[in-house]
Amino acid sequence: MSETVKAGLPNWALILIYLVIMAVLAIFGDLFIFILGAILETVVFAAGYNAAHADH
Repeated sequence: MSETVKAGLPNWALILIYLVIMAVLAIFGDLFIFILGAILETVVFAAGYNAAHADH
């Protein structure tokens, strides 16, 4: 029985995606949307990072 390994995005790509989404929120959203979006995005990326690195 073999173990399958999922190939995920490297950490630098995740950071770049995070910063691009933050820039879009800052440019096109007002202050409320920026703050709310930043909090939600941080929670989503943190949960995804923890789930991807839980088996280590």
